[in-house]
Amino acid sequence: MDEFELVIIGGGLASARAIKSYRQAGGGGRILLVSKDSALPYDRPPLSKRYLRGEAEAEDTLVEPENFYADNDVDLLLATTVARVDSRESEVELADGRRQRFRKLLIASGAQPRRLECPGAGLSGVFSLRTLADAAAIRDAAGRAREALVIGGGFIGMEVAASLRQLGLEVTLVNRASGLFQALGAPELEPDVAEFFADNNINLLLLDEVAAFRVRSHVDSIETRMGRTVATDFVVAGIGVEPVVDFLLGSGVKVGNGVLVNQRFETSVPGIYAVGDVANFYDPLYSRRRRIEHWSNANYQGAEVGRILAGASGGYDTVSTFFSEIFDLTVKVFGDLSEHDELIVRGSIPERDLLGFYLQRGRLIATLVVGQDKETEEWLKHLIKDRGSVDPRILGDESPDSGAIRSLARSK
Repeated sequence: MDEFELVIIGGGLASARAIKSYRQAGGGGRILLVSKDSALPYDRPPLSKRYLRGEAEAEDTLVEPENFYADNDVDLLLATTVARVDSRESEVELADGRRQRFRKLLIASGAQPRRLECPGAGLSGVFSLRTLADAAAIRDAAGRAREALVIGGGFIGMEVAASLRQLGLEVTLVNRASGLFQALGAPELEPDVAEFFADNNINLLLLDEVAAFRVRSHVDSIETRMGRTVATDFVVAGIGVEPVVDFLLGSGVKVGNGVLVNQRFETSVPGIYAVGDVANFYDPLYSRRRRIEHWSNANYQGAEVGRILAGASGGYDTVSTFFSEIFDLTVKVFGDLSEHDELIVRGSIPERDLLGFYLQRGRLIATLVVGQDKETEEWLKHLIKDRGSVDPRILGDESPDSGAIRSLARSK
């Protein structure tokens, strides 16, 4: 049985970042990376955008080149599944029965797509998008198709729909909610988002959902709950993901909507840590737990935990960031908007110039940003982290240079 200083479960961005920062912080010993994926760690944002549209290839998505792992004394076990973690013996058991011993364990197993619960969901031509292989299959299908149907009005569904439309396909997007991008918590903006998609010739079916798939040898149409029939050459479902934690049963590692960790990413078992999409972590800015499924979070947490594993100080201490690119529209969210009780919006999506301020009891907890410069974005993060009370009249100031907002940030 091999023994490693650090074993990492999961082959995504957080894992690659952790390895790099661990070595940079002086972390020694052998590292083992175990991943279900057959590819080296890669960035996921291009999968629904540049890679899907054929503007980038697989090697362009890699977080680090192949030689990085050999140069940093990392053993790779790709296309390999972890069956369970034996925390008492400090061992990871693989699906083929092999065991690997660790001194420290990092769980970065990520998340997996939710499954459609309707007849025909497992048919050929019905895809989800999570891995590079998924994106390659969708890209191949798009190259042979005229029509596509996308399920889900979240950021994956919207990004995929936009990319397929940019490839020249006729695209229909089905969403059970009354609008798109409801995670923004901004009902007043939903008509603008819907209009934006309609202006880009995407057919929207809202307040509806897929009831069944019709098929001969391959999916060729869908039926909706509202009785509509829509022809399509293939389907992409973007209905959310769930954390991968099944292999932790009986390990002693506490789970609950992911792996429960503290501010330093430590689990309930000493020597075992978790980061990225799977980590339900403590955010000191909001004094509560959060689980974030975005690139920026995996990038930050991976780098932070690498230093911690090497013996350095650190822990979660940042304003979370999320971004999405849809056609020529880039949307950014700073902070956590999930518990806001007031929203102030200035500007508009059609103008590509928008600021949304999410308040909770008069304090700024998050912002929605479209078309702002880097300096303004940094001031907004400063305001959120400061947690001071703000004057809604200043936040609503429509001055083009955002001078009032910056003055407010400087005064804190």
